[in-house]
Amino acid sequence: MSDFIYSNKSIEEGKLTKEIQAIYHQDKPSVQEFHGEWGSLAISENLYNGFQAYESPEHICVVIGGPVLYFRDNRFLNSDSSMAGTRAIYERWLECLLEWDKDLSGPFAVLIIDKRSSEAICITDLMSFIPVYAYRDSATVMLSTHVDVLASASGQEAQIDVVSKVDFILHGVVTYPYTVYQAIRQLAPATVHFIKGEDSQSHPYWVPEEKDMYGSITKAAKDLREGLQRYVKRITSEVNPIAQFISGGEDSRMLSGLLRNGYAHDAFVFLDQVNREGEIAGKAAHAYGVNFKLALRDKLHYLDILASSTKLVGSGSQYFHAHTFGFHKSCQLNDYQAVFGGLFSDALLKGARVKKMRGSGRLPFLPQIKRSGYTAGESITNSHFTREVLSALTKRRQAHLKYVSSFRNQSAEEWFELWPSSMNMNIPNLHANRRLFRSYEPFMANDVVKISAAVPQHWKLNRRLFHKIAKPWLKPTKWLLHGEGRLPYFPWHINLFVQFSNWVYQETGKKVGLIKGNQGPWAGWDELMNSPEWKRARDTYSNGIEDIQSALNGKDVKALLESNELDYIQQINLMQTLYSAHKRNV
Repeated sequence: MSDFIYSNKSIEEGKLTKEIQAIYHQDKPSVQEFHGEWGSLAISENLYNGFQAYESPEHICVVIGGPVLYFRDNRFLNSDSSMAGTRAIYERWLECLLEWDKDLSGPFAVLIIDKRSSEAICITDLMSFIPVYAYRDSATVMLSTHVDVLASASGQEAQIDVVSKVDFILHGVVTYPYTVYQAIRQLAPATVHFIKGEDSQSHPYWVPEEKDMYGSITKAAKDLREGLQRYVKRITSEVNPIAQFISGGEDSRMLSGLLRNGYAHDAFVFLDQVNREGEIAGKAAHAYGVNFKLALRDKLHYLDILASSTKLVGSGSQYFHAHTFGFHKSCQLNDYQAVFGGLFSDALLKGARVKKMRGSGRLPFLPQIKRSGYTAGESITNSHFTREVLSALTKRRQAHLKYVSSFRNQSAEEWFELWPSSMNMNIPNLHANRRLFRSYEPFMANDVVKISAAVPQHWKLNRRLFHKIAKPWLKPTKWLLHGEGRLPYFPWHINLFVQFSNWVYQETGKKVGLIKGNQGPWAGWDELMNSPEWKRARDTYSNGIEDIQSALNGKDVKALLESNELDYIQQINLMQTLYSAHKRNV
């Protein structure tokens, strides 16, 4: 299933179906409802074959997402057995043999309803790649995989948490376990949650503790390589056709190497125009023998998808990470049995969430050195928002940092933005993709998550760990530059000189006019945000300022949107916030 919503109190038939279907702009999925003395449950159709809901005389078992099973084969992925995977999970659970951190790999959420005892058991994946949210009052417990569906069904749409709204504007995420709704919280990751009436218990089955760390980077790389191969092989041995996303970078090249299994597949890239990124991606596709598919975005693409993508990924998630929206139709992505991406390679293997010495972002050829003295719990200041709101937000972030520090003393600042995955602003990419087509992310496999938690942080910097893992798969593009001007096949110390030379060339080319236009993979935001269409939309949604009016120091929406104190990403977050409130009020 793509989403579920459960209530321990009965809800009239058809209401929950409407709530789930409301998050889709078009092609609304079919929704299955169950009702009984235990309450009500609605589940939308699962795009991954084999994972429809399974009902026995005693239980209802729901699987969200498409986890790869490690306790048996995955032949049902390419068969007509619509619930074989769900039933296999249920029967193994019933026999008390299921180990959630070993038997299922990749994003998932599982819900099991005991129809006799009225107990609900909800299991979240290792990092809550698929988050589950909960609402409780004196008599009702409701759960859902979509925060806005839950808010609407529980009558909480107007009960906005203004601190979380400001958090989203400033940071692009909502600090765990809060949501943008006052009475809704996110359930803990890697946990079995038992819920019966007012009683609930939660038992973690895995925690990314900083212990039993690897002593050899070579051994860690070997285990990671084998883990990635195991995950990919269990899918590709069963399904066809497949596709992948490709770019001018190195993650997609590694992915292309992983997917070389004797038959050609398609590789997609979405760009504003034919540019350096596309040219490099095309050469990489040719080197790996895959079919290169270039799709061009309209200049207003990320404005056009604002409404539909915001609904799809849910409040508190940045909509613009839904890069495939629209292309899922034009490129017919759902015709593929599996579409592979490279999400979370940077986060888990390259230390992307480690704060580096200042200047490393602007000068990417510099060695990566961890910044000393940084803390995610520092007091937040911004002249636009009241001291009271910023103080409350600071306390929330400090509490989360303290929680993460309790099991990751040396790398708490990094895992502050990883645990759970909702703390990583890139995760809405998965939230959108899994609802649109059969998306698979090898770097979210359980082996990758566990080993990432068990290696010293400094191994991830300067691509040291990644390079050891990926080098065999990068050989076909040994002399093909990365979009950032380095050669991924070679280690960081060689690339110091290579990347510096190319950086000088690119920067000089821009200044003298030899290099024009957007040469990267993402949108040209300056052009979009200065367009008349963006400004008209901003004016239309400006009444949405009411949601955060109490948090403002008397600034109107125009002053806020044009403020130099908000960077362009924060301005986009604000635009999304205004839209969400405007949508609810019209």
